[in-house]
Parts: sequence; structure tokens; C-alpha cells
Amino acid sequence: MMQIKSPVEITKLLLSNNLEERERGYQAFLGRTHWVEGNTTANLCNLACFQFRLNPKHVKVNPPRMFSPALLWASQTQLEQEKINMVYAAHDYIEEKGEEFPPIIVWDLFQEKKVRFIVHDGHHRSWYFHEQNKPIEVAVLKPISNYKIVEKCLAHAFQIRTLAINLPIF
Repeated sequence: MMQIKSPVEITKLLLSNNLEERERGYQAFLGRTHWVEGNTTANLCNLACFQFRLNPKHVKVNPPRMFSPALLWASQTQLEQEKINMVYAAHDYIEEKGEEFPPIIVWDLFQEKKVRFIVHDGHHRSWYFHEQNKPIEVAVLKPISNYKIVEKCLAHAFQIRTLAINLPIF
């Protein structure tokens, strides 16, 4: 079966009256969030480390915990309305199923006083949970021996200095 990646198509499936289509949309959403069945925070850490070309053994990852989206800094400059629509549809379906919403990935740059918790993956989900006035589940990654490398990879976040919840939507 072909993998569905388009947020518009995923939203359409999640909103379908057909239960099989809704489940396909849900599975596609999970694939976009990198939280497929059997995954753990270690899998999210491995993904983030792969993207930054880091050794995961040099990153500490704890079990997911709840965070206020208002504490999360952005590593990108904007949000896409299509992805926000997808998150709305996915959240409704996930809640209907009684499942847990996928955690987002955040780097803890613990040496920073202000721009400390930077979103690696999950900007749209952060925005959604802020709009719902709810905390969001976060997999927090702490760079240990590779702190300066991670800081360099997230340099854009320090340039834009914007909370994920304040990003403009296009």
C-alpha cells in the first residue's frame, strides 16, 4: 500500500465516514509524527540524532512528560494551515479511539536561560495544544557530550527567538 504523506489527504481520510479510511488516515498521521506502533522515546531520539548526525549514545532521553506549549521555542519560522487542520482531525480521531496523542521532540539546551526547550518536531501539535489550553506530551532530549553541536544545529532558533505558539500560519 502506498504511504500517504500529504496533510490534506490525511485530513480528508481522518474526516471520512468510512472507518477503514479514517484508520488509514490515523496511521498516516502517526507515520508523519514518527510515532508508529511499538515506538518509544528512544526511537524519537534516534530519529533526531540521525537528522543532526549525532551519536544517540551522547544524548539523554527520558520518558515523555507533560509540558506547557508556552515554554517551547521554535526552530522554524512558520506553520502551515493544512498541517494544523490535520492535527485537529487527528486529535478528534485519537480521542474518539481512546488512544494517546503522539509526543513531540524537544531539545533541552540546559545551559541557556531563555531559549531552553526547542522543538525539533511538533510545532503544529504545540500550537494546537496551546489553542486547546492543554499541556502537550514531550520527549525531552538532553545533549550531553555533543551540546555545542546541537546548539549549532539549532542556531536558527536563537536567531528567530520565537515561541512555537507564536509562529505565523500560512
